[in-house]
Amino acid sequence: MHPPHNQLSSFYINQTLIFHHTFTMADNYPTYTRPSFDSICLTGLPKNELCEGLKGAVKKYRAYLKQVMKAQVKWLAEARIHEQAAGLPPRDFGALETLPCMTATPMFGYRETIELNRIPADPALLYAYLPTEFVQPCVENRNLEAVPTKYFPGVVLAFELSPYDPWITPKSVVSKYQQQGCNTVWREDVQSFLAIFPTDRFTAEGDGTWTRCITRGHFDIVAHGEMSWPGPSTSNTDWPTATGWE
Repeated sequence: MHPPHNQLSSFYINQTLIFHHTFTMADNYPTYTRPSFDSICLTGLPKNELCEGLKGAVKKYRAYLKQVMKAQVKWLAEARIHEQAAGLPPRDFGALETLPCMTATPMFGYRETIELNRIPADPALLYAYLPTEFVQPCVENRNLEAVPTKYFPGVVLAFELSPYDPWITPKSVVSKYQQQGCNTVWREDVQSFLAIFPTDRFTAEGDGTWTRCITRGHFDIVAHGEMSWPGPSTSNTDWPTATGWE
C-alpha cells in the first residue's frame, strides 16, 4: 500500500536532506593551514659574505620545514579520522606524511616535495636573476607568478650559478638565459636574485640550468637580495645591453 501523497513528499524531502548531509560530510575534510616562511633579505651583504648569509638562511628554512612537517602530519591524521567517520576510502595524499611539500592545498593538485640535497653545492640552492620589481612580489606573495615569460618562458628557470661565485658577471648570467632562448634578457635586467630549493618538479637541463614545469602555485623563497655589480665598463669586450655597448 502506498503512503499518502503528503507522506511520500515528506519522505522524498527527508531523503534529499539526508543526501545533502551525507554529501557535506564526505567533502568536509579538515582545513589545512601551511606555516609561512619569510624570505631572508641579503641586500647590502658584501659578496664575500653572501655564502655564509645564504647558509644562515638555509638553516632557518630547514628549521621552518620541521613546522611544515608537523602541520602536514597533523592534518593527515585529522583527514584519516574524517574519512573513517564518513565511511570514505582513504585518499592518496602523496608524500604528505613523509616529506615536506610546497603545496598549500593538499586536497587539490600535486603534492610537490622539497628536495634539500639535490644540488651539488653548499648551500644546495638554485638562483633566478631578475629585475627587483619582480623579485619583491615573489617574496611578498610566496610564489613565482609575478615573473614575466621573458624570464620564465612557460617554466621556471633557475641556475646553480650563485651570487657569491667569484667569477659571476652580468654577462655570465645573461648567457644562461639566452642559452634557454630568452634572447631579450640583458645585463640591466639581472638586478636581484631569488634563492630557492628545487622540488621534484624540477628537471636538470645541463650546464647548471634547471627548469620547473609550471610557474604557478605556492613556492617558498629562501632568500633574496640585490646584486652588487661593478660599474659600467668602456671595454669593447663587455656585454652588450638592450641599448648597445656600455
